[in-house]
Amino acid sequence: QNLGIRGLWLMPIHPSSSYHKYNVEDYYEIDPAYGTMADFETLIAECEKRDIHVIIDLVVNHTSSEHPWFKEAVSYLQSLPAGAEPKAEDCKYLDYYFFSREQGAGARPVNGTEWFYEGMFDFTMPDVNFGSEALWEEYRQIMEFWLGKGVAGFRLDAAKEFYSGNTEKNVEVLSRIQKMAIDIKPDCYLVAE
Repeated sequence: QNLGIRGLWLMPIHPSSSYHKYNVEDYYEIDPAYGTMADFETLIAECEKRDIHVIIDLVVNHTSSEHPWFKEAVSYLQSLPAGAEPKAEDCKYLDYYFFSREQGAGARPVNGTEWFYEGMFDFTMPDVNFGSEALWEEYRQIMEFWLGKGVAGFRLDAAKEFYSGNTEKNVEVLSRIQKMAIDIKPDCYLVAE
């Protein structure tokens, strides 16, 4: 049937414990509420036949507190003796988030430790650290995966909150995401909230 459309935007489709799915637990899977990866691949193939381009939400300013990166970082902090200093070389995921012994704005306690993590939106959504080059490489691989599946691009959630209140830093993050996406797929479509 001809719907008279050229594009579809799928809001977050990744596994998540919330109704809105903005706290991503696995960037490489489809939430069972929406079907399977095979269902997604069929959707892309059928859309391609009809010249309909599909973009998906890409949530990069935080993950779920149930994401393996965060869970591993928390487990590492919980394993440290009181007063011990954590080392990123012992757990690379420490640098993916903001951990501190000080309870600043949006800080949430790491159970069983003297540590806090930044979660400005919600305690189930730990903010990521865009200063981590390893995190950037993870996001590159995630974009490569979905562009390889046939998506036309991404909608970036909460783009003005990468660095809340800092337009210059937010533009830097958006520019870097754009460059990475275009390096992977020159006609990649990006739109930001």
